[in-house]
Amino acid sequence: MFRLIPIIAIAGVLSSVPAFAQDRQLQPYIEGQISRVFIDDVDANTTTQVGGFNAAVDLTGEYEDATALGAEIGIAGIGGSGLRMGLGYTTFDAELEAIDVSAAISFGGVALATVADRVTADQLRNAGADIGEKVKAYSINAYYDVDMSTAIRPYIGLGVGLADIENMEDKEVMLSGYVGANYSFTENFYAGLRASIHHIEGPEDEAGILYDDIRTYALGLVVGFKF
Repeated sequence: MFRLIPIIAIAGVLSSVPAFAQDRQLQPYIEGQISRVFIDDVDANTTTQVGGFNAAVDLTGEYEDATALGAEIGIAGIGGSGLRMGLGYTTFDAELEAIDVSAAISFGGVALATVADRVTADQLRNAGADIGEKVKAYSINAYYDVDMSTAIRPYIGLGVGLADIENMEDKEVMLSGYVGANYSFTENFYAGLRASIHHIEGPEDEAGILYDDIRTYALGLVVGFKF
């Protein structure tokens, strides 16, 4: 049920856009974004039982920094204030660098052996493993632009949406936070810098591996146009 909340919220915003557009104080906008994404190490685990034997495997994945591309459409000046809302889309490749593996084998609750090793992404590919790297994120965002009576407008924002990660069983709930500033070159054209943090609910992949919650950070350039 909780997974439906972002979808319902997005649908509500879309249905409200025609009414918003009738208010002369409101300004539709469109943005393009490019950013550098930094992914925290991701912990995961899985267990296997055969007869009385039990194998518990803990995994920690390390990822390279990635370049993300994004776009957003929205409405600014809601209620004649600095409030704006938008629908955002971001995509990037989460390139795995290596996995630290720790396995413990037991029988009837008695530990028999432990194994620890480091496996690189190339080793996994050479073994025929399908490493999912594509990430697509959809979010409804709300921002507050601070009027400084200058061409510079700092802002803060929050977002809720869904993350679609390759090879995962389901799309997962994603919560986001933003801080940035835009500079208006003309009445309609602006550009700025934005920092963000994204928290993704721990997914389960098609192999049955359970992942802890995933956290990413991003810093990038925004270019936008108000109509």
